[in-house]
Amino acid sequence: KHLPKGLNTVLRTEGKEMSYTVSKKIILARAILKKPKLLVLKEPLDHFDQKEASVIIDFLIDKKHSWSLIVVSQNSLWENKLDKIISLDNGQIINNK
Repeated sequence: KHLPKGLNTVLRTEGKEMSYTVSKKIILARAILKKPKLLVLKEPLDHFDQKEASVIIDFLIDKKHSWSLIVVSQNSLWENKLDKIISLDNGQIINNK
Protein backbone atom coordinates (compact mmCIF):
# COMPACT_ATOMS: atom_id res chain seq x y z
CA LYS A 1 0.00 0.00 0.00
CA HIS A 2 1.53 3.31 -1.09
CA LEU A 3 0.90 6.33 1.13
CA PRO A 4 1.52 9.94 0.10
CA LYS A 5 4.47 11.63 1.80
CA GLY A 6 5.03 15.01 3.39
CA LEU A 7 2.28 17.50 4.16
CA ASN A 8 -0.27 15.51 2.15
CA THR A 9 0.16 12.44 4.36
CA VAL A 10 -3.16 11.08 5.54
CA LEU A 11 -3.32 11.15 9.34
CA ARG A 12 -5.38 8.31 10.75
CA THR A 13 -7.00 8.69 14.15
CA GLU A 14 -5.71 5.29 15.21
CA GLY A 15 -2.14 6.52 14.68
CA LYS A 16 -0.98 3.13 13.44
CA GLU A 17 0.97 4.31 10.42
CA MET A 18 3.40 6.80 11.99
CA SER A 19 4.75 7.98 15.30
CA TYR A 20 2.91 10.51 17.45
CA THR A 21 5.65 13.14 17.04
CA VAL A 22 5.71 12.80 13.24
CA SER A 23 1.95 13.35 13.06
CA LYS A 24 2.28 16.39 15.41
CA LYS A 25 4.97 17.85 13.12
CA ILE A 26 2.74 17.45 10.08
CA ILE A 27 -0.21 19.09 11.83
CA LEU A 28 1.99 21.99 12.98
CA ALA A 29 3.49 22.42 9.50
CA ARG A 30 0.02 22.49 7.93
CA ALA A 31 -1.05 25.23 10.36
CA ILE A 32 2.10 27.30 9.74
CA LEU A 33 1.87 27.08 5.94
CA LYS A 34 -1.48 28.86 6.05
CA LYS A 35 0.37 31.91 7.46
CA PRO A 36 -2.10 32.56 10.27
CA LYS A 37 -2.36 35.87 12.09
CA LEU A 38 -2.95 33.95 15.33
CA LEU A 39 -1.45 30.56 16.11
CA VAL A 40 -2.99 28.83 19.15
CA LEU A 41 -1.24 25.65 20.25
CA LYS A 42 -2.14 23.24 23.04
CA GLU A 43 0.78 21.09 24.23
CA PRO A 44 2.35 21.23 20.77
CA LEU A 45 5.60 19.56 21.80
CA ASP A 46 4.59 16.88 24.28
CA HIS A 47 6.57 13.68 23.70
CA PHE A 48 9.32 15.53 21.80
CA ASP A 49 12.87 15.33 23.10
CA GLN A 50 14.13 18.60 24.62
CA LYS A 51 16.63 19.44 21.88
CA GLU A 52 14.09 19.06 19.09
CA ALA A 53 11.41 20.90 21.09
CA SER A 54 13.79 23.80 21.70
CA VAL A 55 14.53 24.14 17.97
CA ILE A 56 10.81 24.18 17.16
CA ILE A 57 10.11 26.73 19.90
CA ASP A 58 12.84 29.01 18.56
CA PHE A 59 11.27 28.79 15.11
CA LEU A 60 7.75 29.49 16.39
CA ILE A 61 8.75 32.55 18.44
CA ASP A 62 11.03 34.08 15.81
CA LYS A 63 9.96 37.72 15.34
CA LYS A 64 10.17 37.40 11.55
CA HIS A 65 6.85 35.53 11.61
CA SER A 66 3.74 37.67 11.42
CA TRP A 67 1.62 35.55 13.72
CA SER A 68 0.76 36.13 17.33
CA LEU A 69 1.37 32.99 19.34
CA ILE A 70 -0.66 31.62 22.24
CA VAL A 71 0.63 28.40 23.77
CA VAL A 72 -1.04 26.26 26.40
CA SER A 73 1.68 24.05 27.80
CA GLN A 74 3.24 22.62 30.91
CA ASN A 75 6.59 22.24 29.14
CA SER A 76 9.13 24.40 30.99
CA LEU A 77 11.12 25.03 27.79
CA TRP A 78 8.63 27.77 26.86
CA GLU A 79 9.16 29.74 30.10
CA ASN A 80 12.43 31.49 29.28
CA LYS A 81 11.58 32.14 25.65
CA LEU A 82 8.23 33.92 25.71
CA ASP A 83 7.50 37.61 26.22
CA LYS A 84 4.55 37.01 28.52
CA ILE A 85 3.48 34.04 30.65
CA ILE A 86 0.08 33.77 32.29
CA SER A 87 -0.45 30.92 34.73
CA LEU A 88 -3.95 29.70 35.52
CA ASP A 89 -5.37 27.61 38.33
CA ASN A 90 -9.00 26.52 37.95
CA GLY A 91 -9.54 29.31 35.43
CA GLN A 92 -8.10 32.02 37.68
CA ILE A 93 -4.92 33.94 36.86
CA ILE A 94 -2.38 33.14 39.57
CA ASN A 95 0.75 34.52 37.93
CA ASN A 96 1.23 37.09 35.20
CA LYS A 97 4.85 37.71 34.12
